[in-house]
Amino acid sequence: MKKEENNLDRLKGTNPFTVPEGYMEGLTERIMSQLPEKPEERAKSISWMDRVRPWLYMAAVFAGLGLFFKAIVGINGSDGIASDSLLVRMEVPTTTLDAIEAEEDEEYLEYLEAQYANYLLDEELSYSE
Repeated sequence: MKKEENNLDRLKGTNPFTVPEGYMEGLTERIMSQLPEKPEERAKSISWMDRVRPWLYMAAVFAGLGLFFKAIVGINGSDGIASDSLLVRMEVPTTTLDAIEAEEDEEYLEYLEAQYANYLLDEELSYSE
């Protein structure tokens, strides 16, 4: 008994699949007769609200985003300049600067006065000896 090594060589050039005789004739009519009858539907009319609804949703999203950013960013005082509350504000009011400068000037003058007084005391003590 000889065993075939390659079965594909035997099937080359032939079609192993077959269709019963007369299967293709009337196939469409048989399929259509088995489908249930479906009544024709008229085109549904779209209401005015259905057409406007997406635009209303979009307007609501933009209004919500505007309120959200206004709450996060905020508006400073009466000057109407918006600044981000998460960032360091670089602008310092001039009244605050004047008060800081005056305080620093006083401290500096007191320091100079103390240094000069110590210098004079040291000189007087050195002369008296």
